[in-house]
Amino acid sequence: MNVFIIDRFPAYFLQALEQLPVQLSYMPDIGREEVLARMPGQHILILNSKVRVDRELIDASANLELVVRAGVGLDHFDLPYLAQKGIKVRNTPGANADSVAEQTLGMLLALRHHILRADAQVKQFQWKRAENRGHEVYGKTVGLIGYGHTGSAVAKRLAGFGCRILAYDKYLQDFGNETVEEVQMNRIFEEADILSLHVPLTEETHFLVDEAYLAAFHKPITLLNLARGPVVKLEALLAAMDTGKVQAAGLDVLENEKLHTLTPRQQKLYEDLFARDNVILTPHIGGWSFESRENICRAIVAHIREHIGAGNV
Repeated sequence: MNVFIIDRFPAYFLQALEQLPVQLSYMPDIGREEVLARMPGQHILILNSKVRVDRELIDASANLELVVRAGVGLDHFDLPYLAQKGIKVRNTPGANADSVAEQTLGMLLALRHHILRADAQVKQFQWKRAENRGHEVYGKTVGLIGYGHTGSAVAKRLAGFGCRILAYDKYLQDFGNETVEEVQMNRIFEEADILSLHVPLTEETHFLVDEAYLAAFHKPITLLNLARGPVVKLEALLAAMDTGKVQAAGLDVLENEKLHTLTPRQQKLYEDLFARDNVILTPHIGGWSFESRENICRAIVAHIREHIGAGNV
């Protein structure tokens, strides 16, 4: 069985796959056109987010049986067409949840206590204590949107900070516990001081956080998005920051993360966003820890073993 790997993976992952009865093609540096050219005859495709798994790519191999995503999000997969073709899809839910949760807390604390701004000022020989007085997380109300692997991991860590935690998940029920209250969105709109997003990107969640959504909050909020960039409408976020409805934002994801391909609209919005000292930005690294990579690799090897019937080989 032929396994085609088109993103970069550590040596220990490749060594684990080499112990299985498969033929590996490891080409982490190729682009889409070469991927398409080499798809014929491939049975299993392993990737992160290098290419869209669309009809053209799916049809490039009549032998394709399984596509494995190294990560969680499947918004770049044509899932209906894969199902129509009888091709299995696997991802690695939960493998990077701890990493995302830790970065969520890191961004939150950095924003609430102006850590990045204060650090930059001190390094410029400026000692400004008054303007960097922070707001504690203790006693604040945090609204979590999405309570899957990542949302629940964030809640577990927030509990130690003495927060009130409200969580809304349209597709889960009866998940409340002694530290998390399961609520409807109206409660989060009314009570949240902090909003943290942990939902997949779907047609339903695209621009979920728009002008009307942000206007519904009764209090000014700190907003954290470590989910997917297009969950938040950037124009709406910037406008809400201008009015003070959003006091600060931590974004690990953006609408377009290929910064060399920005449209004129995106370029203008990004320049506005990047100029704000109450915004923290990172390049989609929330789930990018060494430990999460190990978890992802183990999960992928398990998926391959299951598919080929290798058991504990």
